[in-house]
Amino acid sequence: MGLTPLTAKGMAMVMTIDRYRTWLVALTVLWIVTATAVVALMRAETLRVRRVEVLNSQGKTVAVLGVSPTDGGVLLIYDGNGSLRAAIGLTTKGDVAIDLNDASGRPKVTIQVSDNGSVTVKGLRGR
Repeated sequence: MGLTPLTAKGMAMVMTIDRYRTWLVALTVLWIVTATAVVALMRAETLRVRRVEVLNSQGKTVAVLGVSPTDGGVLLIYDGNGSLRAAIGLTTKGDVAIDLNDASGRPKVTIQVSDNGSVTVKGLRGR
């Protein structure tokens, strides 16, 4: 019995098998790289990002930890309707400020602490 040359149908089958083999190798390599990256992220002590958003069960943003326009840290807290209710961050002078807003997002109370320790409260009314 001698070897017979491959027919067009047999050649197509070999090419299909080679194509599948190439895809399987590529997917295996991708899986290994992904698994290695996940393990590396799990072992990392520091996660560096510019913004973190916390979403509620409806997908609405309820909190944001990020960078203010003056490159200071800022924490923003939203209610379920999307209104900004509280903000903690730095002013343009570098003072710490806490802004508390009503349900429509309008500022109601601002507490500011300067570098020298003085505290300024605006909008607070006694009851």
